[in-house]
Amino acid sequence: MASRIRVEQIARSLAALGLLAMGLSALVAPRDGFSFDHVVPQSSQANLSRRLMQREVTLHQRSEAETLLKEFTLAQMTRHYWGEFAGSLQDLGLSSGSQFQATVNRDAVRTRLWLEPHHGTEAYLAEVEHSRGRLRMHHCRGDRKAAGQAEAGNCPDGWQRISLK
Repeated sequence: MASRIRVEQIARSLAALGLLAMGLSALVAPRDGFSFDHVVPQSSQANLSRRLMQREVTLHQRSEAETLLKEFTLAQMTRHYWGEFAGSLQDLGLSSGSQFQATVNRDAVRTRLWLEPHHGTEAYLAEVEHSRGRLRMHHCRGDRKAAGQAEAGNCPDGWQRISLK
């Protein structure tokens, strides 16, 4: 009987010691450490890393594209004031760099810059138009599949108009 009580006491002591160890490790372990409820399979981690990297690339491209769109519109407005729209980025002293395929279209009343990145899913449009004695501009961003397809003064279907400051 005494040995049975001693075995039960040892078992309880070990269980209490185990719980104490788990509790202490939870208090001192870093927040991003191992946790049973946050275990993510390796394939999901790789997929998450890939998506985060793609998102970072997209945000960087977006920033670069929006800077170029703004520079393009301001430069074209200046060129139109002095006579006519420029026919290329080089004529404006601008470059699309190596990450974008840039296309400039112009006629007597309108000029457009289409930017398509070599990687990613977004494309961009800047347009400057001379209408009723005023210059109007707009900028758009959207799915690169619709790049090059827009009516004058509008963004392509499904694209969003963006405001550049």
